[in-house]
Amino acid sequence: MESGSYSARQRRAINLVWTACGDYRFEPQFLAMQSDGQPDFYMNCIIGLVHKWFGDAMPKRLFARWAGDVRQSTYDDLAWLALENAAYERELPERPALEGLRHAHAEAFFASEYQLSRQEWMEKNQLVYALQSVRWKTVLGQKGPLLPPWEKGLSDALSCPGTMDEAGLEAAVLAAFHKYLHFDGAARRKTPFTLHFGDRWAPLLTKLFTTEMVRTDDLAIGRSGVPGENGIVRASNALRARLSSNERETEDRDYVERCFGRSLYPPRQLALIEQRTCTGNHLGCRLWFTRGEPAPGKPVSADTQRLFEQAEEQAKRNRAAFARDHDLCQNALLRLTEQIRNCMLIHRQPESVTARQGCLDGRRVWREPVLGDGRVFLRSDEESHPGFTVDLMLDGSASRLHCQEIIAAQGYILAKSLSSCGIPVRITSFCSLRGYTVLRILKDFGDKNGERNVFDYFAAGWNRDGLALRGMGELMKSAPADRHLLILLTDASPDDSRKILPSGKIPLSRDYDGQTGVDDTAEEVRALRQQGIRVAAVFMGENAAVPAANAIYGRDLARIRRMDQLAAAAGRLIQDEIRELSG
Repeated sequence: MESGSYSARQRRAINLVWTACGDYRFEPQFLAMQSDGQPDFYMNCIIGLVHKWFGDAMPKRLFARWAGDVRQSTYDDLAWLALENAAYERELPERPALEGLRHAHAEAFFASEYQLSRQEWMEKNQLVYALQSVRWKTVLGQKGPLLPPWEKGLSDALSCPGTMDEAGLEAAVLAAFHKYLHFDGAARRKTPFTLHFGDRWAPLLTKLFTTEMVRTDDLAIGRSGVPGENGIVRASNALRARLSSNERETEDRDYVERCFGRSLYPPRQLALIEQRTCTGNHLGCRLWFTRGEPAPGKPVSADTQRLFEQAEEQAKRNRAAFARDHDLCQNALLRLTEQIRNCMLIHRQPESVTARQGCLDGRRVWREPVLGDGRVFLRSDEESHPGFTVDLMLDGSASRLHCQEIIAAQGYILAKSLSSCGIPVRITSFCSLRGYTVLRILKDFGDKNGERNVFDYFAAGWNRDGLALRGMGELMKSAPADRHLLILLTDASPDDSRKILPSGKIPLSRDYDGQTGVDDTAEEVRALRQQGIRVAAVFMGENAAVPAANAIYGRDLARIRRMDQLAAAAGRLIQDEIRELSG
C-alpha cells in the first residue's frame, strides 16, 4: 500500500475504492498500485470496505500514530494486513464474490515473484514479505513458510476478525506493534543526510538519475528534475478537482483567480461564454480568461505568495537560458523573419486607398461638391498589409516542465518574427486546474514590444486541449482582422483530471486522456477550421505522440527536436498558411 498522487491509472484505482464503499465523496488516504503501475483490484476494494465498515476517522488516527517514523512504510503495510482481514470477514456475508477476488489476489502475489529482479528482492522488507506470504498461502489453502516464534505471534495478532469494532481494531493493531515491534506510540524520526547542489550541477544530476513528474490540482510551479517542486501530494488532496460541490465552487474560483489573476470578463459575460462552450465533452468544466493582473482587494495568502515567487524564478530561468543561447536564438529569429517577409512580399495584395489622384471612385464623387473633399480617387497602397492576425498558444501543462525555457524561447522567436513583419500577434498559454481551463494572455495584439512577456511563461497543472481551443475561438472574436491563423506549441498529449460526464450515447464517464482526448482535440481543430480559422502546430514531443499529433493537426504540423530546427520547420509552416490566407 502506498499513498499516491493523482495520475490516470490512480483515477481507475479511485473508482474501485468508491465502488466498494459506495461513498463518492470519500477521499482515500491510500491507493493500492501494483509494481507495473496498474491498480490492484482487490486491495483497492479493501480500502473502500475499510471506510464502509470502520469509518474514516479511525484509519486516519491509526496511521497518524507513526507518521514520519523511520519505519513508517513497515507499519503501514503491517497495519493493512490487519485491516484487510477484518474488512474481508465483515463484508463476505454480503458479498460472497469477494472470496474469489481474494483468492485471485493471493495467486497474483506469488506469480509476481518470478518477475522480480535481484535488486527488487533485496529492496523488499523481509518481515513484511514473510507475513504477507503467510497470509496469502493461508488464503490459497497451502502451508505457509516457517516463521520464528515472534514473527508467528505478530502474524496471528494481525489476523483481526471482522467482529471487531473500530476501537477494538485500532487497539489490536497498536497492541501488536507494542508487543512485537516495541512501538510505544511516539514516531522516531531520523535526521536525513542531504547534499545541496547549485544550478550548475542540477541539470547534470537530472540526466544521471531518474526523475518523476507529477501533476495535481493544486498549482505548483517548478522544474521536472527538482525534488519537492512538482506538487507531490497525498491522494486525499489530489482528488479535489473530482469532488466538486456547490460549497467548493467559490473556493476553487477564488483559488484560480489568486493563482492566475482576475478575469478578462465580468461574471455575467463569462457565464454566457461558458454556456456556449462548456458543453458536450466539456460539460461541467469552467473557463478562465486573464492577463495575469492581480484581483483588486483580494489578500495575498502565504501559498499564493510562494507561487508568485516560483513563477518569478522560472521567468528568470527563461531569460537566462535565452541569453545563454543568444547567438543560436538570434540566428533562428533572423532566418524566420526573412522567410516570413519574403513570403509576404510575393503574396502581398496591395489595398486601394482614397487619394487626391488616381482612378476616379464613382461612389465618392459627390463628396467633392457637397463636402469639398477632394479625395475622390483610389490608388494602390504599396505597403504590404497582411490582412490577418496570428494567435500563438503555448501548452502550459506540467507535461512541459522539462522544457519551459525552450518553449519560452520558441514563443519569443515566433512572436518577434511575426511582429517584425507587421503581422498582429497575440501569445496565450493554457492549462487546466480544478476543472478550470485557464487561458492566460502573455502578449495582446496592441502590446508594443510585448514579445518579451513570453518569458513569464511557466508550466503547471493539466491540459484540456479541446476546451482550450473552444476558448481560443471566443478570444479570436476580438481580433483586429477577419482572417486568423492559430499556431500551437504542443506535445499533442491532452490530459485532464476532470472526467467527461456520461451522455445519452455513452452512459459511463470517461477519462480525458489517451485516444479520447486526442479525438476530442481533433474534433475541435476541425470545428475551428470550418469557421475559416487556419490551425497549425509546432510539435516537440515524444515519438509515441507523433500519431496523435498527425491525427489532430494533419498536414498543418511541423515537428522539431532542437532549437536550430525551429526557423526551417516553422518557416515552412507559416509560409504555407500565409499563402492560403493571402489567396
